[in-house]
Amino acid sequence: MYDKDLLHTLFREKYGEHPVVTYFSPGRVNLIGEHIDYNGGFVLPAAISLGITAIVHHRSDQVVRVYAHDMQEEVVFSVGEYPVFNKKSEPLHWSDYIRATLQVMQDKKLPLGGADIVMASDLPLGAGLSSSAALECLIAFIFGEENYRADRTQLALDAQTAERKYVGVNCGIMDQFAIANGREKEAMLLNCATLDYEYVRADFGTNNLVIINSNKSRSLAESKYNERRAECDAAFAQMSPFDPAEDLCHVHEISLGYLSDDMLYKRAKHAVLENKRVLLAAEAMEAGDMETFGQLLTESHISLDEDYEVSGHELNTIVHYSTHFDGCLGARMTGAGFGGCCIALVEKEKTPRFMQYVGKKYAEKTGLKADFFVAEMSDGVRRLADADSL
Repeated sequence: MYDKDLLHTLFREKYGEHPVVTYFSPGRVNLIGEHIDYNGGFVLPAAISLGITAIVHHRSDQVVRVYAHDMQEEVVFSVGEYPVFNKKSEPLHWSDYIRATLQVMQDKKLPLGGADIVMASDLPLGAGLSSSAALECLIAFIFGEENYRADRTQLALDAQTAERKYVGVNCGIMDQFAIANGREKEAMLLNCATLDYEYVRADFGTNNLVIINSNKSRSLAESKYNERRAECDAAFAQMSPFDPAEDLCHVHEISLGYLSDDMLYKRAKHAVLENKRVLLAAEAMEAGDMETFGQLLTESHISLDEDYEVSGHELNTIVHYSTHFDGCLGARMTGAGFGGCCIALVEKEKTPRFMQYVGKKYAEKTGLKADFFVAEMSDGVRRLADADSL
């Protein structure tokens, strides 16, 4: 969480002395279950202690002023004055996620007022920790707290609609759902087909969950994401006449034999087996069996690399040296792939040496510097207590 005192000082410098409220929206890490949220599978995400902090003054007019400290940039507009979205010829701007979220809320005829907002993030952008979903959920909660406080599923769905309908990314529901519904010290076993979920104890015992940012930009992630979705749809269409499953993740393994195309076979194989790994991982976490949990992480990465083909040299290098370190129980890429982050389960007493070793080897092999974070599971998007907002 970003330093709130610094943000309060910055707010006063930008917008003067006003009554303010502090909000926090976490990023998320997906422990296991990659690229199957849009195939009806189970996923195991958790909100984390890194995220976006915002100091907010709710105005009596319709003016919205947002200063993003990370970008050193301000946007100013009035409620209801939104641009035409999905301009494919133009790159996305960070404010597009704000405008898109407000557009969804306006479509629903929710009452919207103006606001002065100063925000900053300690969540690495473009690293696969869902900075965009964190921003969408943050904005929805700031402007619609009364509406969303008791209906966080709707908060997640509206944030997803903003990204899909107006930003133009055909995302699944996992990121927004985990950020809206996160709970401290717990992960979430989410059925993406039904949105049924249960919390799973995220106690790693004598181990740390380490997030490793490759600092490799995910330049292919969006285009390949949409490509993989299309491939999965094609695979399921070929199998559905022979299998009663309602989605790709629940197709019976024997039905994979109906796929004559090797590429579609690999994509479908990943979805079916990854779904099973998620359920096994949740059982292992509940039982405190970290050896099995770590092994499933590594198996997931191998599938994402070889069958789903969304890894890459940088992520593979991190996983290779992580899993060859004595004291690491397992590791995998997390997020869309082609850059971004990995996670590793590492013995606590060996974590500093792990970071030093993997960081050194990674720099030698790639010329890039990796960043390391020990992940803490967090509550979802929220207004901070009054004592934290002064």
